[in-house]
Amino acid sequence: MRASIIFLMLFTVPIAVSAQPNTVTVTTACTNPGPPAEVSPPATPSIAAGTAAARNREFALARANFSPLAEQGNTDAQRAMGQLLMQDCTGMQDKPAAVAWLTKAVASGNVVAEIQLARAYLRGLGVTQDDSKAFALYSQAAATGNPIAQMEVGYMYGAGRGVPEDKFLGLQWSVKAAEQGNAIALSNVARAYIKGEVLARNVDRAAYFSALADQRATLADRIETMMTTQEIKQAASVDNMDRQAKRAKSWSPGPGSLKDVLSEAEEFRRIHG
Repeated sequence: MRASIIFLMLFTVPIAVSAQPNTVTVTTACTNPGPPAEVSPPATPSIAAGTAAARNREFALARANFSPLAEQGNTDAQRAMGQLLMQDCTGMQDKPAAVAWLTKAVASGNVVAEIQLARAYLRGLGVTQDDSKAFALYSQAAATGNPIAQMEVGYMYGAGRGVPEDKFLGLQWSVKAAEQGNAIALSNVARAYIKGEVLARNVDRAAYFSALADQRATLADRIETMMTTQEIKQAASVDNMDRQAKRAKSWSPGPGSLKDVLSEAEEFRRIHG
């Protein structure tokens, strides 16, 4: 499920393949300021210093750290430059230039850059909107085991964006991400149960997976998943929601931890074709 609300991510630091991104989130509307004053590159520029500067809204200092490293071919600095220039409300947003930097990072196999460039193609940010290219990039990142990319591949299969619609395959990818604790993927499993399209409609299971998602969700995740959450709350009693939330506390992520979901989907497909 992709929410219609676009949430502004101020900055995401480099992440491991299996990790969730750490983000600083702007929740109020902003107007783009003028370009910030130039800052001379530090004697020893670093991605860590640039990331800290971006979090403190010192965007010129962030660029001063990232730019020389990116020019030298540092893949993660290229990714960071791309992300910085992609953001609004910084005074230096330049989405076409952001795409160029992300493309350089992707050419060197940077998984986080693959995800960010995929989002640019999915939304038409600095580049012509292209679902097929977005799907290809997400698939590359998903093949490394990245749960965010796996969740997005699941969404694209389910929605038929960039690839023929296949809700069962979409659920399989969602489960891969959900087994790593990805909150949006867990919510997507909950949505599958409440919709009854690829799994038999089951309000109890929907409430359970909604609770799993909520227990792991960031504020951004909750905005992304709120439509599904509201739909489940309308179908389930308060007592049932509370009961499933208590059950959900005992679940631990891990490979195969949601194999029962896939078994139920196989049975649903066998019966309904």
